[in-house]
Amino acid sequence: MILQPNTLRVRASILDVNHETFGLIRLEGGCNFRQIMGHRARDGRRVRAGKLYRSGVLSYLSSADQQRLAALRMRTIVDLRSADERRREPTVWASEDVQLLSVEDETAPASLLRMAVKSTPTEASMRQAMIDTYQSMPEALSDRMRIVFECLHRDDTPTLVHCAVGKDRTGFAIAMILGALGVSRDLILQDYLYTNEAADLERFVLEHHRGLRYPEAGHPLKHLPPAIRQALLGAHPEYLQAALAAVDQRYGSIEGYLERGLGVDAHKLHRIRDQLLE
Repeated sequence: MILQPNTLRVRASILDVNHETFGLIRLEGGCNFRQIMGHRARDGRRVRAGKLYRSGVLSYLSSADQQRLAALRMRTIVDLRSADERRREPTVWASEDVQLLSVEDETAPASLLRMAVKSTPTEASMRQAMIDTYQSMPEALSDRMRIVFECLHRDDTPTLVHCAVGKDRTGFAIAMILGALGVSRDLILQDYLYTNEAADLERFVLEHHRGLRYPEAGHPLKHLPPAIRQALLGAHPEYLQAALAAVDQRYGSIEGYLERGLGVDAHKLHRIRDQLLE
């Protein structure tokens, strides 16, 4: 059974805070670029600033963006996308000191945008496709998640985790990290839902469509009904909740997923918490 959160309460709590609460970094060519910081864990500590970031694709950063991001002194960028996605929209990062990590396969659940524009989904089928994708993430992203947690264990930080628009695969990865740190499910959902406030994903995709190789006038996204575009590009509680429920059902808890699915034992987890919490 997929547990349904109190959507109105979670949504309202986001609208009542300013953007700094969720670490939004406004960029000219960035998408959903945020610092994860300040969230309280169950032991009373908070997520340390300057250690963990999340984002969408890094192909369109301006010179001003690059100068601003250089101040973060990023050490590691973990790209959750498939090899084909990385070829179509390669990461552009000014600093040569950063290590770019990824998995050389095609197994990661890709953005469903390409599927949507090649078929004729209904709103219901699009939402179900998103839920099915999220339910598959614990296993489909396991190789990538091992890389993420190994970076955190080694303290190869600051670390940036990203995918195409920073919503789905990145949302799952950040949820697992926050859960590992002891952040509440309610706050994990708030961080996930903040994508709806942080970025206009539809506008970003239409303005930066090199990956799909369509002329702007003919971009298929424009021809999808608004309800389907919103189901595809919006962050909806039931999506992440489906992934969390899958983790609980298959592994008992996020800690169980870390240990049995990713090989992050109690000793490694303790070290990660000490490094990311203050």
